[in-house]
Amino acid sequence: MSPAPTLSPPLALAYLRELSADIRSGVVFAPDGTLLAGPESLADAARDLLAAAPDARELHATTAHGAVFAARSERHAVVVVCGRFALPSLIRYDLRLVLGDLAGDRREAA
Repeated sequence: MSPAPTLSPPLALAYLRELSADIRSGVVFAPDGTLLAGPESLADAARDLLAAAPDARELHATTAHGAVFAARSERHAVVVVCGRFALPSLIRYDLRLVLGDLAGDRREAA
């Protein structure tokens, strides 16, 4: 196992956008809902989504225009807005990966 890089919240969002061209925007929250990275204009809607399912570790909602994905751990919550063609399994995997990197969790060597 190799140590995962510890990402700052702004770097985590930049990394997610590098992983997927389908991600249009995103936010990172502390456990108390404090916005750590991302646009304030997205924060309230993202908080509402997370509050609608307080026990869910992952969320996925779709509209005619795109999709919203969320994942949370004990330390952070990440919500991203994607285009219509985002692959849900890949976005969810990327969110879990970034949550681990934010926490400094160890990764299995490839």
